Amino acid sequence: MPTGSGKSLTYQLAAMLRPEPTLVLSPLIALMKDQVDKLPAAIAPTATFVNSSLSTTETSSRLAEVAAGRKRLVYAAPERLRQAGFVETLRALGIGLVVVDEVHCVSMWGHDFRPDYLFIRRALAELGDPTLLGMTATATPETALAIGEALGRELEVVHTSVVRPNLRYDVERVENAEDRLEILVARLGSPSGSAIVYARSRRSTEELARVLRSHGVRAEHYHAGMESGDRTRVQNEFVTGRVQTVVATTAFGMGIDKPDVRLVCLVNFPDSMESYVQQVGRAGRDGAPSETLLLASPSDAVALRRFAVSDVPAAQELRAVYRALRDAEGTVDPDELTSAAPDRDARVLVGMLEQAGLVHRGFDEGRRIRVELPPAPGDAAERVELLLERARLAADSRADRIIAFAENDSCRHAQVAEHFGEEFSAPCGACDVCSPRPSAPRGRASVPPLPDDVAAAIVRVVEALQWPLGRRSLVATLRGSLKAPPSARRSAAYGILAAASDAEVRRWVQALEGSGALAETTTPDGYRVLLAYADAPRPRVGPVSVADAGHGLVERLRQWRLERSRADGVPAFVVLHDSTLRELAAVQPHSHGELASIKGLGPAKLERYGEDLLAVIEAAS
Repeated sequence: MPTGSGKSLTYQLAAMLRPEPTLVLSPLIALMKDQVDKLPAAIAPTATFVNSSLSTTETSSRLAEVAAGRKRLVYAAPERLRQAGFVETLRALGIGLVVVDEVHCVSMWGHDFRPDYLFIRRALAELGDPTLLGMTATATPETALAIGEALGRELEVVHTSVVRPNLRYDVERVENAEDRLEILVARLGSPSGSAIVYARSRRSTEELARVLRSHGVRAEHYHAGMESGDRTRVQNEFVTGRVQTVVATTAFGMGIDKPDVRLVCLVNFPDSMESYVQQVGRAGRDGAPSETLLLASPSDAVALRRFAVSDVPAAQELRAVYRALRDAEGTVDPDELTSAAPDRDARVLVGMLEQAGLVHRGFDEGRRIRVELPPAPGDAAERVELLLERARLAADSRADRIIAFAENDSCRHAQVAEHFGEEFSAPCGACDVCSPRPSAPRGRASVPPLPDDVAAAIVRVVEALQWPLGRRSLVATLRGSLKAPPSARRSAAYGILAAASDAEVRRWVQALEGSGALAETTTPDGYRVLLAYADAPRPRVGPVSVADAGHGLVERLRQWRLERSRADGVPAFVVLHDSTLRELAAVQPHSHGELASIKGLGPAKLERYGEDLLAVIEAAS
């Protein structure tokens, strides 16, 4: 059933009617308390949760209340079932119904595989095979079959239509970051209700929120790297309406009780159609007309395909984890497996080895994973390669499907329905294909030619500024970017170098700093800004003088790589190849989205080194 359609009512009602307690398995440990707190008044007093945030004494007390019949609904995380004592307690309680939320996570070939879901089948057997209810908003017919196979049950599939007639699906094609900003400022600058903007990286959520605020939008950012108190504050201010827009990673939205979100915008491709439907489904949960927008670019499509392929582990990584499990002789701490596959979640790799029949994972011993390794079959290598090939095909298919959704000029609602095994007769009257809207013009009507003396022009701009600017803001002002501060956007210098690329202008400013014509200083309130020195010699800068401008940055990147390789205890080339460093210096990316287009930076390395690389590039720009 789609997001917001009331799936939880099915098991809340069942829990009240059944004589035995009901167990709800939810992957969202951080939101269990929130879920229990927001239960209907008649049900809330009979519900409780147990997770790793509770002490052993508190957990025992809550389970005792279940045994006494005072609690009938118990929320827990799937990984809790790995604890033999917990499962034994549940068996003694006589659990009659097990509800698996986000049940698609059990499918290794789906968009959100979680290895602890694989153990649910074993736990069900230990509990005496109670009635099973699996809930999801994102299961295709193929995924439904995979779920039944993984759980060892012949499931009766009940589904409602995935079509949300109150949602309008729009896809807008963009070429660069500035296009995205123009669209977001235009859509959010005329408030028509609350909005969620999803971006791929933590850094981009912060930057987009900052730019939106500078254009008068009440916007905040949200991501998993924030302090817990800050996340709670942003969430509360959004729910109560004090914040109009939240720019967030996908960490935001699950369990957010706000039915009147009027716009959900994805500034990057999601990783699958299932993720797309889940994210845009957070709009219009009250049934009122609401809008969704996907900003699609060719470079983002390339990055998504690269992510999809690089997210599948290599055979040698699985072999390394297998050797580590063999050497551990029974139990191993997941952290001890990190050195075997430093860029992967070791538990996922153990789950893959389990799927290949090479290991058997049992109940955990505290944090330690307990595994049994049967004699290695003669076709072990073939099993691993077949598993990885299937994983690669599944990842490619997910990326291709969401990209095709954006590129195909056919009804968006019909495409979504077809993906989930439904039929829908177009036109829908509620998407950009069936009911297009006039396209707003982007960019300036005319771009002025570059000044004859670019260096002199830049120095004059810095001299004339009412308020001094830092490097990034100065470049944005010269290029006429929406990232420029409000005061700079009103100046006559705004956009005088719009005919040049962002990288070119950054290099010209850097060259002027090197000559002494511009110099950085720190203001009394701690801001780093640039000041002009008109009498200093100025280099001749312009489009013809930037061929080797990235040489100094390459050297800085090599120095960073050397330090990082020493810290990690690996050869320098394992961190990044020279070709990747040269491309970084030439492109000078300033966001995770731009980093993703660099060859040699897959998802794992982007997560591991992304913030460091952006810091080195920013320091050199």
